[in-house]
Amino acid sequence: ATTPKKETAPAPAPAPAVPTNPKSFKARVDLARVLRELGTMGSFSDEAREECIRMYQEARAEQPRNVDACVGIGQLLMDKDPAKAIAEMSKFPDPEGYGDGKHGKPNFDDSFCHVEIARAIIKHATDIKDKELLECEQVEKSLSIAGKVMGWDGIDKWVEILDNRGKWDMLKRIYMAINEDNAELDADMCAGYFTAKGWDPVIVPRRYDVPTK
Repeated sequence: ATTPKKETAPAPAPAPAVPTNPKSFKARVDLARVLRELGTMGSFSDEAREECIRMYQEARAEQPRNVDACVGIGQLLMDKDPAKAIAEMSKFPDPEGYGDGKHGKPNFDDSFCHVEIARAIIKHATDIKDKELLECEQVEKSLSIAGKVMGWDGIDKWVEILDNRGKWDMLKRIYMAINEDNAELDADMCAGYFTAKGWDPVIVPRRYDVPTK
């Protein structure tokens, strides 16, 4: 007698592909922020710091004008490598219309980020007693952009620090940059204001760029 052939069970159908969510820059920023905040409450290993920086960099690659990523990288690097922190924050894209001697039309994000950049540089320069670093182009640029949003009075804390250290030529240029769109401000008014501040009314153009150290 012949043995009946065993019927072969059909192969199972492949499982349907489950779509994966694309990487979200917001998720990376949120996670990095949580990890950073947890780190401030206890030990923060170098590995955790590097992981946060990596997530911020990925978020910034997807959205270059992400303020949280820009400032977050700077804060994470400042204790270990202030110069790198300043360089990373300074990568924040320029506002619309920036260039050709104009400072464009910055918004609140520009202002927030550039205040942090200026604060970081001024604090670092003061801590290491580096007078040249206080005159670097990035300080002037950042305070000019922030001041166009916040007004001259909005950056008075940094104006006072620079004033006390004799950075009057820089301050005059910042004042003019903030008011570059004010058609009612003429040369005599500026000279009067500078004289009242105890500054020479002559505006000295920037002839040098001190690199960020």
